[in-house]
Amino acid sequence: MSMAGASESDKVSVLVKLTEELGRFVHRAAGEGQSLREVERSVFDRLLLVGRAAIDQFLVLPGDGDLGDTVTADNGQALFRSAEPVARPLRTIFGEHHFSAFVYRKRRHSHTPIVLRPVDARLSLPSGRWSPLLEEFTQLFCLEGASASAAEAFARIFRQQLSVDTLEEVNQRMGAAAAEFLDGLDAPPRNEEGDLLVVTADGKGVPLVQADAARLCCFEERPRRPGNRRMATLASVYSVDRHVRTPEDIIAALFRDEREQPNRGAVRPKPCHKRVIARFPKVFEELAEKPISGSIIALSWAAAEVEQRRRTGQPLVRLMDGQTSLWDAADACLVDERDPGPVFDILDIVHVASYVWRAAKVFHTHREPQEAFVRDRLLRILHGVIQGLRHRATRCRLAGAARKEVDTVCGYFTTHAPRMQYDKYLAAGCPIATGVIEGACRHLVKDRMERSGMRWTQPHAQTMLDLRAVHQSSSWDDFHQQRITTQQASSQPFQNLLPRQTILAG
Repeated sequence: MSMAGASESDKVSVLVKLTEELGRFVHRAAGEGQSLREVERSVFDRLLLVGRAAIDQFLVLPGDGDLGDTVTADNGQALFRSAEPVARPLRTIFGEHHFSAFVYRKRRHSHTPIVLRPVDARLSLPSGRWSPLLEEFTQLFCLEGASASAAEAFARIFRQQLSVDTLEEVNQRMGAAAAEFLDGLDAPPRNEEGDLLVVTADGKGVPLVQADAARLCCFEERPRRPGNRRMATLASVYSVDRHVRTPEDIIAALFRDEREQPNRGAVRPKPCHKRVIARFPKVFEELAEKPISGSIIALSWAAAEVEQRRRTGQPLVRLMDGQTSLWDAADACLVDERDPGPVFDILDIVHVASYVWRAAKVFHTHREPQEAFVRDRLLRILHGVIQGLRHRATRCRLAGAARKEVDTVCGYFTTHAPRMQYDKYLAAGCPIATGVIEGACRHLVKDRMERSGMRWTQPHAQTMLDLRAVHQSSSWDDFHQQRITTQQASSQPFQNLLPRQTILAG
């Protein structure tokens, strides 16, 4: 039923009739023995009609927006009312709505831009045709699946057909707002932060369309078969309370020996105010044609987070795997000579374990002695002793590929020896595994970006990752409120005139 041009009383009447019809339907369905699924779907469809009628009434309650023939802005600028009410389409989660209201321009000519919509400003309506909640709901579908699937699911639930192009356009706009939101987050309350401030980072490949892949440099540390994948660098900043453990605790946890964990009953502290972003390399044409690495961009964001969150003297933990480009970027971005607080550079113990397993497979051919070797060597490393493998390789007279593999493992440990002081880290209660960022790589990137057959343009991939980062934080509602406020300030520069005017219909 079209409600365009209907009066407020007509809209109220429609709302009442729909509500009464809903009650009659439920009684009739119970008497006829309809199935719950049939009734549930029918009730929901009727509720959509009720919601549409309620929004129709909401849109006419402020009246027609007539503030007089002219209104005067604070700067003395006269704004002129339109000769007739102007039609205003709007789409919400309940469907299409139409109403008409007066608008104001800086000149009387109807072809000049509208600078004030009193009804829109009063009701915080969007500048476009889609309501904020409709945009939010559609993106909740898009965040988890392809746009075509999202459109199909939305149509099945809300009985509205949406084009894939429109969904992607909304995603681009909302993703751009998400990037600004992530860059402008305030520091969390000090009393909600943990003892240690942790920065962690990792890289995850995203399949791009060929043209965009060609524009960006390949992985910062080239894989064997990069194809069209390009690295998105993830960075996360969080705080956490100290959790003192022994090397034996770590070994028991790595091998899941629950009965052997001495501190098994201790409550492990949870990360506080975990924030994460993902950044691709970016070309700054005014600087150079070569892209700035995603590691530099992501860890520059992390540095800003650290600057506003770190308390004087608070220990800073830099926790990553052995990727050289990440540590180089951390050294370039995360240096604060003004703060004398301790800094712990920690190599992820799980990656260390993977290298110990490589050595174990050289010295032993069967699983049981391999595991015993790994347990022994990891326990030594956790106690602060990382030497000995080369000497053992010499005693065993290893040569060829076997000796090369051991040399590779030893070279890795030598390179990262300053970041392998695990006895010191454990005594200080520091985390030594990168579970937080590994989880982010999986949940933020892999679960959405690496689905079968997907190829992304770099801008679309970036906005999707920014929006997913906000969604997986605790700031989703704050983001949308800020987005609405920002849009209102931009689209309604003269909304400050409204408090001096009364436009709510009596």
